[in-house]
Amino acid sequence: MEQLHAMLEKARTDKEFGAKLEELGKSGAQPEAIIAFAAENGFTITAEELNSCGGDCAKCGELSEEDLENVSGAGATQDRYDPNECPTRTRTHYYCVGFLSLVYCDHLRRRTVQQSPQFRFRYICDKPGGFNYIGNSDGEPKYDYTGNL
Repeated sequence: MEQLHAMLEKARTDKEFGAKLEELGKSGAQPEAIIAFAAENGFTITAEELNSCGGDCAKCGELSEEDLENVSGAGATQDRYDPNECPTRTRTHYYCVGFLSLVYCDHLRRRTVQQSPQFRFRYICDKPGGFNYIGNSDGEPKYDYTGNL
């Protein structure tokens, strides 16, 4: 897991490297392609490590629960809004969180609404016509804004 953390840190600090990972993510690259890219750049990671994150870097220790609560904070976000893609979505998607949830969109808001028996979060895209729903930690919808689903 240490190598994965090092690779993700490099993606944060090296714009070219981060852009290449971003392209892999946008293309829906399989773990083997990501592992090969990592190896080409001196990192040894496994499919198990990638899968253990499951796209949720809080599980990898990259973002704390507090960071996730405040995804609009400096350094962990950027304007990822795509006017062709985003208006068609009714829930979080790649453009909201980026590759392995490294960089959240400035327009995404996530707030805890229920902590037990399971965590529930309100996900809001603050762009006009954006989504507003309650879901679990990986963004899977559980309720719409009225509490129904």
